[in-house]
Amino acid sequence: MSSVRRGLIFSSFERYSVLLLGMLTTIVTARLLTPADFGIAVIGLAIFGLIDIFRDFGSGTYIIQVDDPTPERVQSVFTVTLMLALPLFLLTYFFAGTIAKFYGLPGLEAYLHVTAFCLLTSSFCSPAYALLNRNLQFDKLTILSLTTSSLNAVVTIMLALAGFSYMSYAWAQLVSTVIYFWLCLMWGPKFPIYRFSLSEWRPVVRYGVYDSARALLLHLGDAAPFLAFGKTLGAASLGIYQRALSISRLADKTLLSGFAPVLQPAFSKHSREGRDLGKSFLLGIEHVTVLLWPALVGVVLLAHPLVMILLGAQWSSTVPIIQVLAMSSMICFPLSLCRPALIAAGGVRETAILAILTVPVVVAVQIAASFWGLMAVAWSFVLTNMYTVAVSLHFVSKHISLPQNDVLRALQKSFIVTLVSAVPLILAAIIADGAEQMPVAIGVGAGILSAISWFFAIHLTGHPIKNEIDRLLDAAAAVLFSPATVQNLKAVRSAVVSRASVRKE
Repeated sequence: MSSVRRGLIFSSFERYSVLLLGMLTTIVTARLLTPADFGIAVIGLAIFGLIDIFRDFGSGTYIIQVDDPTPERVQSVFTVTLMLALPLFLLTYFFAGTIAKFYGLPGLEAYLHVTAFCLLTSSFCSPAYALLNRNLQFDKLTILSLTTSSLNAVVTIMLALAGFSYMSYAWAQLVSTVIYFWLCLMWGPKFPIYRFSLSEWRPVVRYGVYDSARALLLHLGDAAPFLAFGKTLGAASLGIYQRALSISRLADKTLLSGFAPVLQPAFSKHSREGRDLGKSFLLGIEHVTVLLWPALVGVVLLAHPLVMILLGAQWSSTVPIIQVLAMSSMICFPLSLCRPALIAAGGVRETAILAILTVPVVVAVQIAASFWGLMAVAWSFVLTNMYTVAVSLHFVSKHISLPQNDVLRALQKSFIVTLVSAVPLILAAIIADGAEQMPVAIGVGAGILSAISWFFAIHLTGHPIKNEIDRLLDAAAAVLFSPATVQNLKAVRSAVVSRASVRKE
């Protein structure tokens, strides 16, 4: 099994487990926190994420991408990030009160006081984590992530039950960050990382300027609307919007999150080996769309059952917003591939330019739409997603050959699979007299039938992801059954596939 495929398996297992923990946390806290209380946590998380990008300064990506991560380079990365983290910590801690007064939310001050300490701890985590990622040590990364995520979920739920409200998120983040640092110390490289050195500061800073500018702008694309909506719509509406956005992105989180940690090391590895990045990009499109499109159709048609299960009746106003956001996300299928492909092709500078050209436009449109309400914000995503995808593909095509006909061919089988898997969902919506009030039982049944239809559709169309699924099934069978049983199962599967192929012909 290749290191990339092995990494994808570990990464997917880790991300799905983290997602389940996140869902558990959401199910509990959605019933304990009001939209207004949750809105405070959303603003606090957005502010922290924005500041943390300055602290990171592209250090992780630099270590992954550089040809030889020598001790001097890694130590320089640590030194630069710590030098940035110290003043950012002081600014966050002492200006927390001013920020809280701006939003008219006194509780935000205490939230920022706690999360400010995470900035310092994260500076010690980044270099070790990046080295594990570069070396494709996804088994250790999986344990690291699952341990800290489990702790974060448990602490958040326990504190929420104890009445800590939005502060439960802040304290859980601090506790899990400390444990994260301890695990990074255990599994870090043999040479000392935490030694002050500026011998390689120039390439670190040069790379960090472009990568952090890109990361900052991209995070602004997510965080700036939250920060603005806290003023234009209020904390309660912000809480509703964030919950709707998180449900609309379930497809991405459940099905594509396993790809994210693997894509950058994989594209970089292919580039160093001289492989055709265009073919890798098109194969990535085929895999992304066959997972993303059917799942997004499911989110659109099953939005009401999903909200009832995950959030509860008090969040029913999120349903129409979720449906519009999920529909708009179908346009975004190539975005997860563009950045790692550009960096691997030597276009880190273009990633910053791309962010400059897209993020301000996206943020401006969304903030302007907020004056007309949450539904206007949701519909604005259709326009901004189309614009972002068009500009992103333009930059990628400058470094990687992507003929339009090849891209269209890469989408054909995924489109057919999406149509087939949508049939049970459409029938369920008809039976329920509309998707907006679909009962949970009908929604669950339709979701199961849709998944079964998807599985048969990828075999009937011969979609490339079929090979990956077969490998996973073979690996699982080898662990669970005897060699003779495995051979019998393969024979049965071959017979079923052959009969299906004959009927198709």
